[in-house]
Amino acid sequence: MKNLHSVAPGSGLKLLIPIDASAESAWSLRYAIECARAGVAVEVCLLHVAEPVRNWEVLRFYTEAEVSQYFQERAAIFLEAAANTLRDAGIPSQCYFRESEAVAGIIDLAEELNCSAIVVPSTYCLGLFPAGLGRRLRQRHGTVPLTLVLADGSPEA
Repeated sequence: MKNLHSVAPGSGLKLLIPIDASAESAWSLRYAIECARAGVAVEVCLLHVAEPVRNWEVLRFYTEAEVSQYFQERAAIFLEAAANTLRDAGIPSQCYFRESEAVAGIIDLAEELNCSAIVVPSTYCLGLFPAGLGRRLRQRHGTVPLTLVLADGSPEA
């Protein structure tokens, strides 16, 4: 696979991959799998971000704890499916859940975990991340490089 991250001999990639319910989330998993097939040591940090609910119409009927529990249970389903895909490809992964604004939560965790890249689909509308997560991540300056990937898992040119 061409255009992979350049990796120093003996080192590998630690990728942060945000996951949601969309089919596009799998694009980033394909990228990790292709990197591993190319002989690069890959470790993946899977992240599901739930934006905090502050709408009084929701909180009128549910407590913040109930809303949070719902999002955590839902996130576990998406994260487990993604982790199983990576496990089947022999790629180690860890799962994370954050309740925060999507872009800030992604950048903060990537920096906290010292990831070598954040990998997201090159789309303009991605499930929970309308207005294009990649575009919004590009606009925020973080220390972790951003890799946008296409449907086949290849990096955007």
